Amino acid sequence: MSETLLQKEVKVKRITTLSHQAAQGLGDPARLRILEVLAHKPMTAEEIAKALAGSGLKKATTTVRHHLDTLKRAGLVETAKMVEVRGAVMKYYSATVRAYSCSAPADLDAKAAKTISDASARMAKVLNSIYADKRFVALAEKEGKCKEFLAAEIMNAALARALETTRQ
Repeated sequence: MSETLLQKEVKVKRITTLSHQAAQGLGDPARLRILEVLAHKPMTAEEIAKALAGSGLKKATTTVRHHLDTLKRAGLVETAKMVEVRGAVMKYYSATVRAYSCSAPADLDAKAAKTISDASARMAKVLNSIYADKRFVALAEKEGKCKEFLAAEIMNAALARALETTRQ
């Protein structure tokens, strides 16, 4: 005879959309740190290695290049600029995602409950308009993928664009 010791409803608190390649690209803590470094400006592998060393993470430039190749294959980094210097090509890289590895206070949901509630109501309206949009319906049918995932990706891209225009 079994007795239930715990039962509760668990609610989703956060949504993260990642492709399999992106998840693999983030498989090393150094890669997350590289994405954080690249959030500020395009940099060369050498500049990234120096920035990492400055934060206590010493990596050889060749190792940084390996991580950049992995991040590039995952779609998380792109070559932003190539400059010819004394017959050699210097590549500058930029992140295509914004990665934050800071920690929010454990009681953030409680402290920001009203803000979260207000933003959630506004986002629900936006989400409903996305679901009703003919272009979204056609995309979801064509891609044959989960509608929630596609809607979350659209919201995520819109949030990234909004953060870029309101950066302080």
